[in-house]
This record gives sequence, structure tokens and C-alpha cells, in this order.
Amino acid sequence: MSQSRAERASGAIGSGDRLALAFGVLELVAQRRTGISANELAETLGVGRSTVYRVVNSLVQQEFLLRRPDLTGFILGVRVVELAQLLSFAPRPEAVVLTELRRETGAAAHLARFANERIEIVDEDPDRPLADAATLVAEPARSAIGHVLLVELPPARAARVARVPREEVVELAEATAVRGYAQQVGLIEPGRACIAVPVRVGDRLAGALALASEPRRISAEARHLGRLREAADRVAALWG
Repeated sequence: MSQSRAERASGAIGSGDRLALAFGVLELVAQRRTGISANELAETLGVGRSTVYRVVNSLVQQEFLLRRPDLTGFILGVRVVELAQLLSFAPRPEAVVLTELRRETGAAAHLARFANERIEIVDEDPDRPLADAATLVAEPARSAIGHVLLVELPPARAARVARVPREEVVELAEATAVRGYAQQVGLIEPGRACIAVPVRVGDRLAGALALASEPRRISAEARHLGRLREAADRVAALWG
């Protein structure tokens, strides 16, 4: 898989590339919606704390980052929000596929991309948003999208990524293989469930496409599997 900005940043510091580090910091802060400390940034990026502090302070001064009110970490600032609003006027090419899928199935549809064993939400249903996007990203064992990622990895590696026992990953992989798709019921929120299928670009697992519903309806949503897989193939073609 290609390197994330965060990983590229850690290798670029020796050459004085502070811009790469700034992008890496912003990427990590975006992934931690509730905030991340400077110490955590330094540890994750593999660079010195003093270097991270200088970059973070610069980003705060320029309003790309904002200190949490309790001073426990940093969240994205107003400049990033402004940029996101500008970009929102240029819809991603996958948006058409997701819009059609939602209309044809009547279910909430969410698209995620995988990079370096991490989950990035690419298209979240605007009318029926995810119950807890932060948990979905941070705890892959609790979502169908995360299950798609985990069953692709060797069990020992998947267990480390998800921070769950290896036996749980093996059981998850077996259940997913039997069904032919990933499913979770009530693992993030009692009243929510979802099914998901992989998005593959060639032989590479690139992401997952999910339909979400109420637990009592999730078996019925499986009737849309053909449409879900077709949409995943269309997304893969766009990503390829």
C-alpha cells in the first residue's frame, strides 16, 4: 500500500522537510476527531517532541489547529474547516455511485478507504450519518467496514491492529467467510447494524462499502448484496 502523509513525514524530517511534517500532523489530527496531544503526535510520527511542538505551534498560530479547551490536545482549526467547505463544492466521483445506491436500496450507505491498515471515511450518508465515526475508525473490530479490513490481514496482525484477542479475529474471519460479507449488529450502538463488502482495485483491498440499518432489518438488507457489490466494483474502477 502507498505511504500516508504521516509516514512520509517521519522519513522526511532529516532533510528539513517541515511541510511534509505539517501535512502529517494535520492528517493525524483529522483522524482523531476528539483531539490528539503533541506527545502522541511525536510518538506516532517518530520525530522529536521539540520538532513537533514547533510545527504544531505554527499551525495553531495560522489557525489550522486549535487547542482543546481543556488543553489536553489539538483539533482541526477554522482554516481547515474553510478549506473543507471550498472543496465540498467539487463532489468526489464516487458521490454519484453512492447517491444511486442510497436511492435504489433505501438504506444508509457509507464508503471508506483503507490506507496502511487505517480507515478513512470517504463518503458518509448525509441524511443518516454514522452512529460514531470516531469509534469506527479507532476500533475496527466493532464495525462491518473494519471487519472487511481485519479479515484481509494475517490473524496475528489483525489482532494487533484491532487490539483484540487473536481468537476473536479468527472467529470473525470464519463468520465473514460463511456469510460472504461482513456484518455487525449493535457493536457500536445498540440500535444500529450494517453489512459491508470490499472495494478491490486489482488484487489490492482499497476500501469497503457498507449499508446500515436497524438490527431487525439487517437480514433484509442482505437482499441488496448484488447491488452493493456492483456499486463497490464501480467505485473500484474510479479508484483504479
